[in-house]
Amino acid sequence: MLSSLMAAVGSESTMLPDEMRLTADGKELVYQLLWRSVLILVLIFAIFPVWMMFTTSFKTRDEVLQLGLDILPADPYVQNYFLMFQRFPLVDYYVNSLVISSVTTVLSLLIGGLAAYSLSRYEFPGKEKFEMGALATQMIPGVLILIPMFLLFIVMDQSANIPMKDTYHGMIFLYTTFTVPFTIWMLRGYFDTIPTALEEAARIDGCTRTQALFRVVMPLAAPGLAATGMFVFLLAFNEVLFASVLATDNVTPFSIGIQNFQQQDQTMWGQMMAASTLAAVPLLAIFVVFQRQIVSGLTSGSVKQ
Repeated sequence: MLSSLMAAVGSESTMLPDEMRLTADGKELVYQLLWRSVLILVLIFAIFPVWMMFTTSFKTRDEVLQLGLDILPADPYVQNYFLMFQRFPLVDYYVNSLVISSVTTVLSLLIGGLAAYSLSRYEFPGKEKFEMGALATQMIPGVLILIPMFLLFIVMDQSANIPMKDTYHGMIFLYTTFTVPFTIWMLRGYFDTIPTALEEAARIDGCTRTQALFRVVMPLAAPGLAATGMFVFLLAFNEVLFASVLATDNVTPFSIGIQNFQQQDQTMWGQMMAASTLAAVPLLAIFVVFQRQIVSGLTSGSVKQ
């Protein structure tokens, strides 16, 4: 659409006098203005739900249920941020999510990073099948393996006397199995961009292959690790389907605990949005702090050198 519009502008300019035609700099300015206008519209579309979440946290229930769209609350109701802690143990829910997501991220980066490095540097029988198998796991809808995973947890509890349901290690094991294939494919492309000559130079200087991996390759792969770690953390933090069945008691995560604001006779929208706002602030802060590494990791792994 944008290219056709520019072509139309170019065709019309041939019928204009020379003094009214756009110069090369003028055409570039029009092109930049159009692109920036599109980007601004996309940005507004992306930020609007976050803004509505924030403003709704300062509204009473009656104000939320009123017809119409209010960009700003008429009378900010700050009590939502105090009442939400009195109704449910939100701090415990949030701590549960942080523990599960953080440990899952560390394990996924460790296991997936070593596997991705092996796929990037070595040739071995069954390599392509392993890669396709890891990719195929990401194409299976989670709802199809919910019941088999639930039965696996029950069997491990009854046969091996290892409780898995409603435990930290059970949820960490569950999320790690889902995120490791994703981590492998994310880091595989990034390891391909790191020249093998650096490792060879490190080995000539006396490093073993393991030392070269952790002293040379991993520091260079820090942007890719940061980007992948952020995605893994968010996947584990925001997961709802499996947590709603396997973590509803002792280790209830925030994504499930926040649903308690939706009761049988009413939904406390203001307090729910207040809790969501507070939960989003640390995640946004982490992204702002590591945004350079995350953006660099996303772009560097896209080109193989």
